[in-house]
Amino acid sequence: MTPSEKKPSTTRLAAAVPGALAAMLLIGAVAFGASSLRSVARDSAGQAAASVPHSQPEFGATVAALRRNEFKQDPNPDKPAKTEAPKATEAPKEAAQVAEQPKVQPTVEPKPAPVETKKPAPVPTVKPAPAPVNLGALVLEAWAKETKAKLAWTPFSGEGFEYFKVVRSADANVTWPASGDDEVIGVIGDPNAPWHADKPACGFSWNYRVFAVRHGDGGYVTLAASNVASVTTACAPTPAPIAVKPLAFQLNVSPGAGITLSWEACWSDGFIAYKVVRSAVNADPRYPLNDGTELIGVIGDPNATVFTDTAVAAGQTWTYRVVAVTDQGAGYVPLCETAAMSATAQ
Repeated sequence: MTPSEKKPSTTRLAAAVPGALAAMLLIGAVAFGASSLRSVARDSAGQAAASVPHSQPEFGATVAALRRNEFKQDPNPDKPAKTEAPKATEAPKEAAQVAEQPKVQPTVEPKPAPVETKKPAPVPTVKPAPAPVNLGALVLEAWAKETKAKLAWTPFSGEGFEYFKVVRSADANVTWPASGDDEVIGVIGDPNAPWHADKPACGFSWNYRVFAVRHGDGGYVTLAASNVASVTTACAPTPAPIAVKPLAFQLNVSPGAGITLSWEACWSDGFIAYKVVRSAVNADPRYPLNDGTELIGVIGDPNATVFTDTAVAAGQTWTYRVVAVTDQGAGYVPLCETAAMSATAQ
């Protein structure tokens, strides 16, 4: 950088001082600045600065320039002016660049679109309609025989049969399932056994009906129903009082083996069975059973007159009686009987 390019900082002051005094100060400053600039140029640039010729402006020209304000004031006179570095020369691009070859994508054959297989719509399960009740499939007859009602009906030949339901009612509206005073008195699973016997209360008119049924999802299903048949049974005559025949009786105690009973045989007509009873609290056990009495043996042979009670414990006292019974139509009644006897087990 030459002295002419670098303005001394005192020029600012000279520009501010009017008149001759300013001119004189400016002249001295210019001279001093030029000398200083030459020294700085030599130190910073070395031999290169020495080879550059310096030209010092003449005094008159400098004064005139100051008056005309031709010297531009550098805002930073102490700072060397920036020297723009030469722009780097870009390397010439190759005239012909190899064109980048596009990547060849492999040929992918399109996959066929999946064929959606439609599932068949579920077929709703249709429950079979219940079979209609065939009212004419069963023909029922009913009649009285002594104190019993006898029933017979035609067999059921349809499909799905499981049971006959025999229903009795006091009124003519006999239904199944039973309702009101309807009562199921018989359940028959054999289609080839279409008959039944009933023993209702005597002296009343009873109504009967038979139903052929099978099991269904919600219970029994009626397949057929018979007509309603009525019957009235007669009451048996009141039997004459029976004179109960006494029988000889004895007890034998065997230690650890129980209590053995033996009695006289009952040879009366109408004999059905011996009923052996005992009681631990009642001194007069009887049959039909009275309070505190239990039945411990039934013997249907009139010649079998011995019975051993082994369900006893040593020290227990039991009272026994043997009763031979008959049936007069209203239940068992004594025909022969022993006296009540007691024994203590050992």
